Amino acid sequence: MEFNQHVDAVLSTFVDNTKFFKEMADAMSEFSDDGEIQKLLDASAQQRVEHAEKLIRLKSKHQSLSQEMQKAQGESATIEEFERIWQERSEAVERKRINVKNIADFKNFKRTVESAATPGSTQNGQANGAARAADDDDLIIEDTGGEIFSLYDPWSKALMKNPVRNKMCGHIYDRDSVMLIIKDNIGIRCPVLGCANKTYIQPAHLVEDANVRRKVRQQMAEEAETEEGSSEEEDED
Repeated sequence: MEFNQHVDAVLSTFVDNTKFFKEMADAMSEFSDDGEIQKLLDASAQQRVEHAEKLIRLKSKHQSLSQEMQKAQGESATIEEFERIWQERSEAVERKRINVKNIADFKNFKRTVESAATPGSTQNGQANGAARAADDDDLIIEDTGGEIFSLYDPWSKALMKNPVRNKMCGHIYDRDSVMLIIKDNIGIRCPVLGCANKTYIQPAHLVEDANVRRKVRQQMAEEAETEEGSSEEEDED
């Protein structure tokens, strides 16, 4: 299993544990404990959020290093040249400050865990996720219905180029990514945190979504303009 998938699996376990402890707290709510059980639940949920922040920071750095290594390989004609370029790029990644609190993975995880630990919260992660903030950097709002979702594939974490919707739960993946994952494994469920769908993903479940495709192309164009602007600023400096 790839590193980022290990991190996602741990985060998913954190969410499941929080829901389990919440169920225990609800079952014992008939006993008067002056709110001690809820205090313990809140404290454990906060610890999971803190652990998640560290894991997602590592995940983000790992993703950046992987991308820079691929770029270095593409720009190098010799081993010596690769070593020089890779050293420069990896050092730049290490110096870069990662604001985890602005990463969609962390925002979604924190919101899901805190909602699961809240007295009277629903057990359906999708219902809790409906209150996601619309200003997340890598989340967009569907024109119809106000649905919020990520433009980035949940497996590769890359911007989706060929988005498809899982009609069993409504979540979006990149077709190439999901087909590669389920090609030799029939036991793959939706990887989105908090998804209540327990059905294994099948090719027949995946349908094209023209609206999402349009938004992805718009986002790609905007990112290209941003990168071009950044390059011009660097040249001027």
